[in-house]
Amino acid sequence: MKLFEFAIALGMLIVLFSFVQIRSNHSLEIAYSTLISHLKMLQLFALSDDNAFIQAQDSRDMLRLYPSVDANALVAQHRNAMWQIQFHLGRIYTTHSYSLYIDTPRNAPTTHFDSRPMAGDIILKDMDRKCLSAYNNTNTAQECKNNALAEIRLGERFGIENILIESDNFCKERESARIYFDRRGVPYCGKIPTALRSPFKITLLKGSGYKSLCILPQSGMMSTKC
Repeated sequence: MKLFEFAIALGMLIVLFSFVQIRSNHSLEIAYSTLISHLKMLQLFALSDDNAFIQAQDSRDMLRLYPSVDANALVAQHRNAMWQIQFHLGRIYTTHSYSLYIDTPRNAPTTHFDSRPMAGDIILKDMDRKCLSAYNNTNTAQECKNNALAEIRLGERFGIENILIESDNFCKERESARIYFDRRGVPYCGKIPTALRSPFKITLLKGSGYKSLCILPQSGMMSTKC
């Protein structure tokens, strides 16, 4: 191969590699901005949620929509029924994805605060009534079957290769992680909601690129400087 031909071939390879890198970085940026927008939506719903379950009768409206909810348990354990984002990190369900929902107490022991967005739980929906849950299609709410927003499946939609969570030790779960917001915007984590003591850091990784943000304790504010 002549030197001139080699230079042309090398130049084409460089351009192709640069295009792949730009495309990869672009999808990472979109995945990151999608996650941030959904976190802000979750905080907004938590702050504007005016449900106060002080007596069993306070849950009457909810029971019309979710008849399997245990009203007495909801009053007794209302702090567990907060808006949350759960990151699905393992291989059992959709890997590198997340769900936004309220976990509810149920009369059936297998689904009573089971830490999964299943049928009977309150799944957050976007403006197009698409469910913001990447949980498996078999056990999700009827209204969410074949009606989930594709963008919350970060691995499938954007090629995200890993979601790394760094947090307090009491936040850690097997193949999962979650953060809640109460009605004042205070963040919690863990299967049993516990107030954050340290920043909750979320990092999306794709190839050699990564994007991180932190949810700060007490205030619940998001920061890109972790």
